[in-house]
Amino acid sequence: MPIPIRKALTFRASSIGDCLMGKYLLENIHVQFPEARLGMVVASRGAMIRDVCAAYPWLEIIEANRTNLSALLLLLKNFHGSDLVVTQYAGKKGGRFSSASKLFARALAKHGGLVGFTDASRLNGILYDQLVPVHSDIAVAEHERRALGAAGLSLALPFPTLAFIPDSTVLPAFGLEPKKYIVMHLFSGNTSRGLHPDKKRELLAVLAERLPGTRLVVSGGAADREEAVRAAENISATVIAGEATLQQLMNLISESRGVVSVDTGVAHIAAQLRAPLVVLYTCVGRNWWFPGQYGEDAPLKALSHDDSCLAGHIAQDYPPCLNEIQAEDVLYWSGRLFGL
Repeated sequence: MPIPIRKALTFRASSIGDCLMGKYLLENIHVQFPEARLGMVVASRGAMIRDVCAAYPWLEIIEANRTNLSALLLLLKNFHGSDLVVTQYAGKKGGRFSSASKLFARALAKHGGLVGFTDASRLNGILYDQLVPVHSDIAVAEHERRALGAAGLSLALPFPTLAFIPDSTVLPAFGLEPKKYIVMHLFSGNTSRGLHPDKKRELLAVLAERLPGTRLVVSGGAADREEAVRAAENISATVIAGEATLQQLMNLISESRGVVSVDTGVAHIAAQLRAPLVVLYTCVGRNWWFPGQYGEDAPLKALSHDDSCLAGHIAQDYPPCLNEIQAEDVLYWSGRLFGL
């Protein structure tokens, strides 16, 4: 019999991928305890995460950090005495989750209710009731499953999924028809895990030429729009970068033939919507795409040029393990997965 949960909270990095993992953890609790108050704490980008999770009214997104005392006090008021608090894992080998955040999480959790992940901090053994080892050879989602197990909770949902708010006005607003386009998300917001502008244009040009009759829809943030327009110049493409909300993008993804994306939040949105997906990732992100993440039968193909980093990841702008992926491979898997 699982422990009863009245209140539970998780701390997450302010990215879509990390927050979708937090939602997965909390959704497993929600299925078993639908009356429980459930929250996710992020340090920034609260509005973006609320947009992603807009179809989940039971999930509270709390933006709180050390510069916002009122938000911290409200968090303390609402979630003090939580039956379960799960903190985030460190993003890099040798890294650690903020000690101040760990102390605050300890103050919020009941005795026996603080679960975290191993990192380089020496305080962990003192602060935490349960620690889940972090391993690079298992899917990221498996850590969430193990955190639930460490808390004495059963697994209700085997893999992460995502719901959105359907909106029949979205496709007409962008001049699109169902199943007649591919969403191309080629922007990562970071050159250390990004595609070179020339590579973006190469991918768009090859797919546009070899998949005639299928529109390419180029997505991205507002900061990506200028480059997106340049990349799509004289190519049969519709640029929506900077123009679509995340809920609108989810509607577009759900009605597309499929998605080609770099390893960023949009790729995880597509995977959790079960849209056919070709994802391009760096060698350091492979455990986000292990079969244990979304299931052996997930309609996705993850591509990386691992041979470029046989001696270890080459950390540089536009890393070769991403930028040396062949456009022909992207084309092949797009055609196969998207039925083109």
